[in-house]
Amino acid sequence: MLALSEVKETWDAWPSDGEAWDDYDYYDEEDEDDEEDYDGDGVSRDRGGDHDDYQLNELIDDEITLGWWTSPDGTGGEPISLHVPDSEVCATTPSADLVPYQSEYEGYMGNYGNTLDRWYRRAAVVVWPLDRAFAARAEAGSQRALSELRTRIEAGDLEGARAGAESLAPFWKKIGSQAGLLGTALHVAAGLGAAGTAAMLLEPFRVETVAPEHAGGLAAAGQYGEEWMRGVVAGWFGPGHYLEADRYEWVERLPGLCAGLRAAGGPGVARLLAAGAWGWMGDQLRLWTTTARTESRQPRLEMLSSPLVRLLEAADHELRDEIVAALGGYGDSVLGCLMPALRSAAALPADARRAAGLDAVARDCGQRLGAVIARPLRDEDDWSIEWAGCGCDLCDTLGTFLGSRSRQIFGWPLATDGRRHVHNQIDSAALPVRHQTRRQGRPYTLVLTKTGELFTREQEARDKAVTDLAWLTSAWGDGPPGTS
Repeated sequence: MLALSEVKETWDAWPSDGEAWDDYDYYDEEDEDDEEDYDGDGVSRDRGGDHDDYQLNELIDDEITLGWWTSPDGTGGEPISLHVPDSEVCATTPSADLVPYQSEYEGYMGNYGNTLDRWYRRAAVVVWPLDRAFAARAEAGSQRALSELRTRIEAGDLEGARAGAESLAPFWKKIGSQAGLLGTALHVAAGLGAAGTAAMLLEPFRVETVAPEHAGGLAAAGQYGEEWMRGVVAGWFGPGHYLEADRYEWVERLPGLCAGLRAAGGPGVARLLAAGAWGWMGDQLRLWTTTARTESRQPRLEMLSSPLVRLLEAADHELRDEIVAALGGYGDSVLGCLMPALRSAAALPADARRAAGLDAVARDCGQRLGAVIARPLRDEDDWSIEWAGCGCDLCDTLGTFLGSRSRQIFGWPLATDGRRHVHNQIDSAALPVRHQTRRQGRPYTLVLTKTGELFTREQEARDKAVTDLAWLTSAWGDGPPGTS
């Protein structure tokens, strides 16, 4: 096959008119009209004309990647992505003897630098044994590999399709999750009739790549049974890096995906996906509802509000009841998610809100808000703070001070480690307590002072509850939900 390669080389180098360590002042105002382009970060960038400007010493690193190659029949080509190790490369002309299309020189920076990066584009002839032709093309990221498997299946060559699919196993987990491959992978997995190989083909993907157009393929793959599909979906939700924005966006699309699956005869798959989304969202709610600092907690709970509505719309009756019941078990801080969710869903028709379980969520919110309003106001002389620490002696002493109705200030001689622990406990719980260290004597004295925020927080929470309950009563019908 004829291919195009991207070559990057990193050299130990210095300007040809200087010495190794004399480029501390690599930028000079008088050089502004030179061909090189300086961006102020110590990196000199040149578009291909540097081959005589620097003295190359030792090659530090090089990297070769194939980015395109011809099709097997020579009628066209396709983009690929394949790293090629040095042990598999033969070149009659070293890249260093050619003119790079881009280069970047970084001067001495104290503990690194004096390096020249060069990039080249070179043609390559790619050769492999005939008996590895299919696997070699697949390893390069060729979408033709899956298409060929699908062609074999449609032609009735199940044995050839299974053998080809099994040859992908050593590297498929690393390269199989490329964008655009899931649809074909689902159809191939369904057509193979081999549960283990089918699961291997679907393993590399993340749930964020699953879209409504995959409903038919997912439903077909459900032929292997609920446990098989449960394992596949669990893998898609499994631990690993994912972008939060992608996960939020995916949940927003979940109602359409689940509706498509039910129409295609895959209600079990729809429930597994919705249950997986709830597992992730439940973890997020547990994390952020127990975060003490409002400035950290509230934005994250608001971000979960719209996805929660979409999840309730996507869930079946059984899962919907489970979600609504679970929401009732969170502390009142969950209102930071539920109230924005109800506001975003207020424009939905009444029957749609009821079908999604949002009426039950509204009733729960009404009861919570009513309870907040009904709490007696704190006495002006009541400085007590409810708090539970880690159970150590320091936390017991801190808890005694916090629980006192009358004591506002506490001077506490403590060594450094003890002060640090108390600081961390107060800050992590966002307690309305100021802590200062009086640096006199040994050990220093930690001075704790309860602040007036103790009173303003409760008043602000009450005022907000009154406003929210008034809106909820207006938006959700006759009387405060759950209070009539």
